[in-house]
Amino acid sequence: IISQISDALHLVHKQGIIHGDIKPANILFRSKDCPLITDFGISHRIEPKKEVDLCPDELYASPSYASPELIQGKPFDYRTDIYSLGVMMYEMLMGKKPFTGETDLETIANSIQKPIPKLSDELHELQPLLNSLLAKSPDERLSDAKLVTRFVKQYLKQHPNLNKTSSETKLIDTDVVVEYVNQKKMKQYKSYFLYSFISITLLISLYLLFINTTVTDDKTAISKIKITTNEKKLNELKPSTTSKAETTDLVSNEKLHDLKLREQALIEKKNEFESEILLKQQQQEAAIEKKNIEIAQAKKALERQKQLSRQKKQLNQRSSIKNFLSKGKSSLKKYNLTTPLNDNALYYFQKVLELDKNNKEAKKGVKDVVYRYELLARSELDKYNYQKAQSYISTGLSVDSDNKRLLHLQKEANLQSEPGRVVNKVKNFFKNL
Repeated sequence: IISQISDALHLVHKQGIIHGDIKPANILFRSKDCPLITDFGISHRIEPKKEVDLCPDELYASPSYASPELIQGKPFDYRTDIYSLGVMMYEMLMGKKPFTGETDLETIANSIQKPIPKLSDELHELQPLLNSLLAKSPDERLSDAKLVTRFVKQYLKQHPNLNKTSSETKLIDTDVVVEYVNQKKMKQYKSYFLYSFISITLLISLYLLFINTTVTDDKTAISKIKITTNEKKLNELKPSTTSKAETTDLVSNEKLHDLKLREQALIEKKNEFESEILLKQQQQEAAIEKKNIEIAQAKKALERQKQLSRQKKQLNQRSSIKNFLSKGKSSLKKYNLTTPLNDNALYYFQKVLELDKNNKEAKKGVKDVVYRYELLARSELDKYNYQKAQSYISTGLSVDSDNKRLLHLQKEANLQSEPGRVVNKVKNFFKNL
């Protein structure tokens, strides 16, 4: 049935017509296997690849079957009928509508917000088709009703036990729509003729009753009675016709009044829905604004906490630098240059540089440590104590390997100690003889 209806929609869409209200109530059947699309009362004719843009007051679609874009008053095209077809397919397969609610407003809100429902396990192969039909965005929906037919035919080929023979009768064209409208008119005409027949029968019965109850032998009187009766009959027939016309007008006026009332009710419902949506939007915006304010306050608090932490760290760092510089200068005076371990001038000055690599006092302190090793080495050279002098030079170079004065002093110590080495070798040679 879905395949046949989609074929029919394909034909309608080819004529540039959007039905706009596809639902079970608008699908009739000529026979068991021949569905007809009816009720084109709110349909729209458009040019190919164009969209319809309606005023909010012009929307009369059924909430349970209308597409999200149609419900929200956005521009729509042929794909709104394809969405309605998907709702109907789900209802035929699962026995319930995909989106429901206690009120029309709740149904509309659910169809816009809730995800596409899942089919049962035995129908899972049809889920891709359903997803393509019920996509919230028209751009993600099938663009042509003919594609539905192809999918269904392929599915029936893969499931031959479901593939029942169906009528090949032409499903929908302008003749079918005209036929449906004419059938409605014929029902009205039948009611009209039945009313007329009853009225005339009643008049004739009254006439015969009048004749039977009148007893007279005077033919003239009978003639007069007949003439009077005929005149009365004619006079009664004329008002009857007038009454019939008045009744028809009255019925038409009542229908028009009823339609206006229904239209007014729909407009009121729509306004109520819009007010509710607007209220929800305002509540959401207020909640978002409140959340943003809370986030901003939390960010400010975090930033203040970070700032206080940085300030505390800076204070601690300054205190540590001051303490290390004081200990370094004290060790420098005591000539605790690189010993004892972790309690010497070089250690404290390096600690300062770890906290502040550009600290001038610490850099000067390291240079002072090297300079003092230079002084100690010169002092030992003057005492001809070359071995100790070289020990001081090596320690100083371990701190500053490019120090030119220590490098020069190292060369000098090596030259001066060379004669002593030669004498010691000669002494050792003679001792070993």
